[in-house]
Amino acid sequence: MFEALQRHWRAFRDEPVGKRFQRRYRRRAERPSGWLRKIGVLAAAAGLIIAGLAMLVLPGPGLLALLLAAVLIAEESLLAARALDRVDLAVHRRLARRRRTQ
Repeated sequence: MFEALQRHWRAFRDEPVGKRFQRRYRRRAERPSGWLRKIGVLAAAAGLIIAGLAMLVLPGPGLLALLLAAVLIAEESLLAARALDRVDLAVHRRLARRRRTQ
C-alpha cells in the first residue's frame, strides 16, 4: 500500500508545476468509475472541510485537512483542478523568489 502511495506521489511530483492537478483529473476521468465512488469522494471531502474548519479554531492540522479536501474535490472537478494548479504555480513562484533573495 505504501509503495503505491509513494509511486503516485512521485508521479505527481514529477509533473510540471501548473499542470499537476489537471493531469491527475484527466487520468482519473479516463478510468471508469461509478456515481457511488464520486459521491463517496465528495462526501469525504465535505467531511474533511468540516473537520478542517473546526481545527482552524481547535487544536489540529486544519489547513492540512482543507488542503486534502481540495485535492479530493480536484479529482472530480476540472474547475477545482485548474484552481489548484493556479495556486500551485503561485506558491512555486513565491518559493523560488524567496530562495533567490536568501
